[in-house]
Formats: sequence, C-alpha cells, structure tokens
Amino acid sequence: MKTVEDIMTENPLTIDEETTVSLALNRMRDNKIAQLPVVSGRKYIGMISYRDILRRRSIHLNSKIKNFVTKSPELKRRDTLERAVNLLRDSAMGALPVVENGKIAGVVSRTDIIKNIEEFDELKGVQTFDLMQDAYFAKPDEDLESILEKVRAHDVDTINVADEKTNLLGLIRVENILDYEMKTKERVRKGDFTGERNHPDIDINSLMEQPVFCYEDEDLFTASEELVKNHLHNIAICDKGKKIVGVLSVDDIISSLWSKESTEGILVNISGLGAGDTDLYSTIYAMVEKFTERFSKLENLKNGTMNIHVVKHHSEEGRIKYSIRTRLIGRKINMTESSSGWNFGKVLSDIFDDYESRTKREKEKN
Repeated sequence: MKTVEDIMTENPLTIDEETTVSLALNRMRDNKIAQLPVVSGRKYIGMISYRDILRRRSIHLNSKIKNFVTKSPELKRRDTLERAVNLLRDSAMGALPVVENGKIAGVVSRTDIIKNIEEFDELKGVQTFDLMQDAYFAKPDEDLESILEKVRAHDVDTINVADEKTNLLGLIRVENILDYEMKTKERVRKGDFTGERNHPDIDINSLMEQPVFCYEDEDLFTASEELVKNHLHNIAICDKGKKIVGVLSVDDIISSLWSKESTEGILVNISGLGAGDTDLYSTIYAMVEKFTERFSKLENLKNGTMNIHVVKHHSEEGRIKYSIRTRLIGRKINMTESSSGWNFGKVLSDIFDDYESRTKREKEKN
C-alpha cells in the first residue's frame, strides 16, 4: 500500500497566523481548497477551514485567523495510507499536515485519500446507495440565511438545490456565498459576517452552479471521480428520473474504510436518524455490541466498520415502519444485509441473524 509521501501535496500553500479572515477566505476560494495550514514564521501551528469560519455566527472579517486555528494531529512522510485514514477519521479534520522538524512539508486531505480509493479493496462493488445519507437540499426560493443554517447543520461546504418535487436544479458552494457577502459594500464596511436576518435580497440562481450527481446504482469509484473532478466534498445521488434521493460525502467514504491499523473494535456509522432518536441510537449500540461479540467467534473480527442507514416510513395511522440497510467491513469481509418492519429492534435483530447465518453457511461450504 502507498505511503503518505506518495499521495501528499508537497510544499503546500500556507498562511500566516496574523493574516485576516477576509484574506484567508480569498486564498481558499482562489485556490479551490477548503482548508489551509497556518504557520507562525515557518512553524506549523494548526489548520483553518471554511467550516471553522462558518461555525461562528458572527465574524469580523478583519480578525486574525490565529483566533480560529484548529490544532491537528501530524503525519510523517513514511506513515501508511491507513494511518492517514485513521487520523483523518478520528480527528474529523479535512486535511492533516506532514511535518518534519516542526516545519510543514506537505498536506494530506480527505480528497487525496479519495483520489487513491483503488487502494482499498473493500470498496469494490459498493454502490453509492450503500453509503449515501438521506437527501437534504436548499430550495430555489429560500433566503440566504436559511441556506446558511442548512450548511451549518450538515457541516458541509456545498449544498444541492432542488424543487418541491425533488428535481435536482444545481448546487451552491459556500465560497460563493462568502464571496458575495464580502463584496456587498455595506457588509464589508461593517466588517463582519453573521447569520442574522440582515442579508440583502438576492436571487439564489445567481449563486447556483450546474448540478453534479451520480445515480444510486453507480459504484463508489465513479462517485469518487466526480467528487475529485468537480472539487466537491459531497455529491447528489439521484434516481433515473434525476430526482435527488440522497447525498454522498467524502466523509461517508472515509468513514467506511477498514484499516488493519484501526483501534480494536467496530466503528459504527449511523445515518438517517435525528437528534430526537436517542432511544434508537441506544438500541443500535447495545445490539451491535452483542452481535460483534458473537460474530467475532465466527470470523475472528477484531476491528472493522459497520454502516447502518435507517429510513422511517410514516403511515396515515401514525405508525412508523423502519427500513434498515447495513454494510459490515473488516478483514476479508465486505457484506451487506437489509430488512424492514414495524419493530425497530426486530428488524435489526433479523439483519444480524442473517449475517451470522450467511457466515455459517459459507464456512460449511469450505
């Protein structure tokens, strides 16, 4: 497998800690990057990103970026690709520095991992449908503040635009919103960027680009190529009628990668549930723990990843039917199981039983 040195961007663009937020935003926009290493002199001190800036509801554009720096783990040239994946995933950073003697020698981003996705055999045969999240999007008649709220809520730097019937219309990049904000004379004179209801009226179409999407039955390698080619961190997933049915992000792909260097245990990725579904989250974690204890005896599964996606179907009587699809990835394992029903625990239990039954049958054949 490749090393960090094989995939990193050498001599990356950096920015001094005394630089203003306004200049940092311009540099990220002009260079089509979502984060920048921050230095003091030549010493690396942390990262700054669109996300770091957007998380603040009120920002003075003349503020120094040293006030927004996020400290990060560091990589070395000879670190494995798997170690880079683990640190990116565990730190939730968009990129990590490659540091030598306290000075930055390169950067490895999540996009660099996606560019080398063929290094991970476990993703062969995986379709976008297997990893996508539920669809979320802006509407063409929404105001700027509402769109920014969705961007913050989903922690993204691009958002798709669709109409009431979920027909995909286009996408909006955060850098275009911020660029518009900074070019508005009144806003720049005030010197701040906020999430309050004081945005001037704007036609969202003026910020919107042509749509970029993949079909739900396309493989992850195709989706990865589209993400890289279009400088995106998430992409719309559509049905054959070009209606948006989900969103696939670079983070979703990174989270699904199995690594033999991972911490012992199963990494559980859950999508489709909301903040109010604490009881369902608790059920999942409790049942996954019991399942992995049993399954490890069959497959000697010491570490891996389980992706669980839940879809709720609300009946007219007020009942909820659950559709759950899962993927289990580990050493020499890449399996999927799905089921549906009215009892959440029963649906999940049936899925885990199917994993065990399949594994036992395969062992009997061998």
